Amino acid sequence: MTNKSVCKRLMGYLRVHRVPLFFCMLFAVVSTAFMVLAPFLIGRITTTLFASIADGVFYWETILWLLAGLVALYLISQFFTFLQGFGMAKITASVMQKLRSDIDRKMHRLKLNYYDTHTHGDILSVITNDVDTINNTISQNLTAAVTQITTAVGVLLMMLAISPALTVIPVIMVPLSLLGAAGVMKASEKYYGQQQDLLGSLNGYVEEMYHGQQVVQCFNHQKKAGADFAALNEKLRNSARKAEVTAGSVSPITTLVNDLGYVLCATLGCLWAIAGKIAVGNVQAMLEYTWRFAEPFSSLAGMAGSFGAAAAAGRRIFTLLDAEEECPDEAHAIIPEERSGRVVFRNVKFGYTPDRLLMKGVDLSVAPGQKVAIVGPTGAGKTTLINLLMRFYELSDGSIEVDGTDIRDMPRAELRDRFGMVLQDTWLFEGTIADNIAYAQEGMERDAVIRAARSACAHDFIKTLPGGYDMVLSKGAENISQGERQLITIARAIASAPEILILDEATSNVDTHTEVLIQKAMAELMKGCTSFVIAHRLSTIRDADMILYMEDGDIKEVGSHDELMARQGKYAALYNSQFD
Repeated sequence: MTNKSVCKRLMGYLRVHRVPLFFCMLFAVVSTAFMVLAPFLIGRITTTLFASIADGVFYWETILWLLAGLVALYLISQFFTFLQGFGMAKITASVMQKLRSDIDRKMHRLKLNYYDTHTHGDILSVITNDVDTINNTISQNLTAAVTQITTAVGVLLMMLAISPALTVIPVIMVPLSLLGAAGVMKASEKYYGQQQDLLGSLNGYVEEMYHGQQVVQCFNHQKKAGADFAALNEKLRNSARKAEVTAGSVSPITTLVNDLGYVLCATLGCLWAIAGKIAVGNVQAMLEYTWRFAEPFSSLAGMAGSFGAAAAAGRRIFTLLDAEEECPDEAHAIIPEERSGRVVFRNVKFGYTPDRLLMKGVDLSVAPGQKVAIVGPTGAGKTTLINLLMRFYELSDGSIEVDGTDIRDMPRAELRDRFGMVLQDTWLFEGTIADNIAYAQEGMERDAVIRAARSACAHDFIKTLPGGYDMVLSKGAENISQGERQLITIARAIASAPEILILDEATSNVDTHTEVLIQKAMAELMKGCTSFVIAHRLSTIRDADMILYMEDGDIKEVGSHDELMARQGKYAALYNSQFD
C-alpha cells in the first residue's frame, strides 16, 4: 500500500467533516494573515522612531496608533487560532472515534485464522499505538501545514511589496535547503515504517510473556525471555534512533542554509539603508520576513518524520481493515422453524489452502439428542470439525445441515444461537459472576441465573464468595480457582438453553471432587441436547451414542464404544493405550 493510497483513505475519514474542516483551515489562514502583518507594523514603528530622532520631534500619535494596530493584530490572530484549535480538536476526536469503531467492527468480521496468524499484542498495537500516531498527526500537523503554507505565501507577498531585490535572496536559499533535506526525509520515512512494525512485535512479545509468566518462571526461562526482549527492544531502539536522527537532521540542514541567506540579506539591507535606498524600518521588516519565510519550509520538512510515521501507522491500520472477512450472510437467509439439533454432514471437504485438502469427503448424520464423541491423536482435525460446524471456517466443498438447513443459508447469529460451548480453556470476562452466567441472554433475570448455577453445581460455592453473584471477577478470572471457572462456564452454557452442545474435556486440570461436580453438571447440561464431545480421556465417553475416530482430518471409524472395541481397530488401540 503506497503513501498516496494511505493518505487518500485518511482523507476519506476527514471528508465527512469537510464543512467544519474548511472553516478550521479558513481560521488558520486568517490567523496567520494577521500575524504576517505584524512585522510590517513593527518596521513602521521603527521607521517612525528613527524619523523622530532625525527630526527632533517625537511622533507620539503615529506611534500610539501603530502600537494599537499591532495589539489588535495579535488579539485577532490569537482569537482565530483558538477557534481553529477548538474546531480541529472536535474533528480529530470524531475521526478517531470513527476509525476505532471501524476497527472494532472489523475485528468481529475477521476470519478466525487472522487471530491464528497475528499476535494479540500486534493487533492491540494497531488499535492503540497506530491510531494514536494518526491522531497526533491530524490534530497537530494538519492545520500546522496549512498555517505554514499560508505564512510562506503571505511573507513572500509582503517581501515583494517592501523590496523585490532583497526578496530574491530567500527565494533562492529556501529551495536549496529543501533539496539538501530531500534525501534525509526519504530515509526517515523508511525508518519510521520499521519502527511501527517493531513496536507491534514488541507489544506482541510483552503480551505473550505477561500472560505466560507462570510458565516462564516454572521453567526458569526468565533470562532467555529477558534476552529475547532485550534483542527486540534493541532493534526498536536502533530503528527509533535512526528515524529520529534522520528526521531531526532535516531542520539543522534547512536552518543552516537559511541562516546564510539571512546574513546576506542583513548585509545588503544595511548597506542600502546607509545609502538611503530603503527605510530602516523596512530593513528590519525584511530581516524578520526573511527569517519567517524560511521557517515554514523548515517546519514542513520537520513534519516529514511525523507524516512518515502516520503513513506507516495508516498502512498497518488499513491492512487490518482490508483483511479477508467471513463470507457475508445470504441476502435471503433462511431461519429454520425446527430447533431439534439435527446435524448432517454431506461429502464435506475442507483445506486451509485450496491445493491441500485436510478433509476429503466426510459424511455424518446425527439425530436430535444424540451424544457424539470425537477422538483421535493431536492434529487429527477434531477442533476443525467443530469450527466447520459453527461456521468459523468455510467449507471447500459439500454441505453441513443443521435442523434441515444448509448452514451457509442461515444467518451466522441464528446458527450460533443454537449452540452452547464449554471448552477446556475457560474464558470469563472482567465483570460480576451473574453477568458472566447471563452472557448469552441479555437482560436475564437473577432467578434464571441462579437456576442455571444450581444446575451447574455452582450455586453453593458462589454463595461462599464475597459478594456472591455480584462478586467482580478479575481479568482472566484469576481470583477464583480453575474448577470454579469451569463450573461458571457450564452455568453460562445452561443459561443459553442451546439445542447443540460443544464440549471439550473440561476436567483435566481439576481435583477429583471438582471433577465429579463438573461431570454431574455436564450430564445435566446435555439432557435433551445434541452433544459433540471432544474427548481426551476415553473412559468418559463410553456411553456416547456415536464415537468418531479421526486421523489426518478424516473420520476413520464410526460406531459405539462396544462396536469399535469389537472391531479392534484404531480406536481400540487408542483406548487400550490409556490403560496399559
